Amino acid sequence: MEKHESSSEQYKTSGLDMRETLDWYRNSRVEMPSIPEMDFSHPVENQELIELSEREMGGLFALFPENARNRSILRKVVGQSPTWFHRDSTSEQPKPTTNEAEAMSPTAIVPSYIDYTPWDELKVPTADIWLYKIPQNAASEKVRRLVLAEGFVHEIGHSIVQPALYVENHSLKFPNGKIVNGLKAMLHFAELAEKHPPISHYASTYRGSNNKFESDNPNYNVKTAISEEMCETIAAHLLGFAYCGDNSRGKNPFADRPEVRDFVRDFLNAELIKKE
Repeated sequence: MEKHESSSEQYKTSGLDMRETLDWYRNSRVEMPSIPEMDFSHPVENQELIELSEREMGGLFALFPENARNRSILRKVVGQSPTWFHRDSTSEQPKPTTNEAEAMSPTAIVPSYIDYTPWDELKVPTADIWLYKIPQNAASEKVRRLVLAEGFVHEIGHSIVQPALYVENHSLKFPNGKIVNGLKAMLHFAELAEKHPPISHYASTYRGSNNKFESDNPNYNVKTAISEEMCETIAAHLLGFAYCGDNSRGKNPFADRPEVRDFVRDFLNAELIKKE
């Protein structure tokens, strides 16, 4: 029997296809903020596959407040060959492929990924960021670099968010002096985010029914969904843009949600309370 996706599932999986995002980057004339080139404190492998220099990555990393950088579990950055989302991908289970013929579409590009395998191997919170070479025929150099910059900032966000979600007794001292458990902080973010549409087209992939972080699908992971929304929100906060299909909000992503921006800012500035 041929499988047919529901219209809602088609919309959610469309978040894995960058066609609309690439078009918006090209037509909206969105620009990256001025980013000073700085030394990057982490090793970079396969630099020839990454269309950002090490010093540009250093500048993007420096967009994060010092406390956020100190909380990051990033170990290194690794360049990877072009990769797409496989046509069998679902919103709950994205599937990569290096064969464009198997892709959901030629623009279903995987720009970045965070690999937690080192965490399992080393038994301490550790992650590597993978940045993929984007095919030259997919977009102009300017757009490709925008995609990579957003992806890189998004993945750095994961390197900060993941411990909050999964490390027991992860405590953060917020700028107002309040000490908050990391998981509780993320659940509070989810409550704030659910009052609004997804921050970006990609984030829409991870919303369940009624715009909530919930689903009847047994493969749905609520922590993953919250993390993806949070990291898209972090990127929107630091870079100043997010493709969401709403032209009034693309270059002003927090126009309708200043309280979300304020929480993300405070979360990034929170200090990790180290165990004695």
